[in-house]
Amino acid sequence: MVTEQDIAEFGDLWSLMYCVMAREMVDSFGEEGKEALIRAVKAYGAARGERLRKRHEEQGLPINMRSLFEHYDLPGHPDNEKERKKFTDNFLESYTYLCPYERIWRARDCNDVGLVYCQYFHHAFWQTYRPDIDVQIPEILTKDDPHCLFLVSQPEDE
Repeated sequence: MVTEQDIAEFGDLWSLMYCVMAREMVDSFGEEGKEALIRAVKAYGAARGERLRKRHEEQGLPINMRSLFEHYDLPGHPDNEKERKKFTDNFLESYTYLCPYERIWRARDCNDVGLVYCQYFHHAFWQTYRPDIDVQIPEILTKDDPHCLFLVSQPEDE
């Protein structure tokens, strides 16, 4: 049986792997490495968005924000501290106060490459899942903001 600690360990190892690989790309290849990292993060986000959309279509779920966030493709890290201030069929306002991935990146001097992930992954994932979703992340922990602020919206379905 998978425990919350198993989930946390998997998430921490993923975060460490991303940090090590992204750091090597940027340190070895400079701006070209950073551009390749951005392309890779976007491609990963798009692949997950497409995969989750297909899964939801097969399950007969509507392709909307409620399905996206209530039937997500991964469990959340148990150490993540977040608060949904508002969640409707067409709008999400969510704050993340503690992100265990950001903590690992910060401890390993990887916040710059972590920021690449934060700035590009969610947009690519959620907008591939549903292209008319608008994703705004005006505050991000990896930019030294006090939290991540996600403002996500979609047009009202008719």
